[in-house]
Amino acid sequence: MKGMEYFYELYSGIPRGGPGDNGSTRKAFSVMKGLPLQPNILDIGCGPGMQTLELARISNGNIIALDNYQPFLDKLMENARREGLEDRIKPINRSMLEMDFRDETFDVVWSEGALYFMGFAKGLERCRQLLKDNGYLAVTEAVLFRPDPPRPVIEFWEKEYPAITDVESNIEMIRRAKFRLISHFPLPVSSWLDNFYDPMEALIHELMGKYEGNKVAMEIFGNSLSEVSTYKKYSDYFGYEFFIMQKTE
Repeated sequence: MKGMEYFYELYSGIPRGGPGDNGSTRKAFSVMKGLPLQPNILDIGCGPGMQTLELARISNGNIIALDNYQPFLDKLMENARREGLEDRIKPINRSMLEMDFRDETFDVVWSEGALYFMGFAKGLERCRQLLKDNGYLAVTEAVLFRPDPPRPVIEFWEKEYPAITDVESNIEMIRRAKFRLISHFPLPVSSWLDNFYDPMEALIHELMGKYEGNKVAMEIFGNSLSEVSTYKKYSDYFGYEFFIMQKTE
């Protein structure tokens, strides 16, 4: 994609790489029962790692943080060192499409707002291979909350993620992938705004001044502003659902 440097400059300047919040991360982790005292955790598409740090705080586990953009991993480890958590987080610069971990390696696989790059069904299959028996998978997935989305919502998701579907359809995919659904809940609107869209919107206006006259940069920032506007106007129709599931026989 042309102009990715502007995209990364934008996303490197905000607290999170996507919707989420520490409270939702804790809520999802809290339903995982019977984990080892130091679980092996894989965080797929960790971005700058706000949820990675929260997992390190609450799990006492050892975490592999996987992302294909090194500055995100650098930011994560800088923050991890500040909190004394660096010994329990191992950053790996690699695409989720090129994971070469051994099967049945992890007690927990985690992915907030990233697994859709594989496609939800394929992502479930791959994560199941990586999990130990009775291991857990926690993932946030974009979903439609209502069956009657207006045209702007349809057009937005046709461009961003045509495979988006409703919660029940995702639950059926989870069942077919031989997982037992433990819990699921929607991310609150604040998960989208507080550490993601609100700081993004403010930064976009700064960057538009910085790159005034740069058509490629303006197009990227304009598309991001349109994304923010679409969510703020139509948040009743779509969002992220947190799915927590357990590998079954």
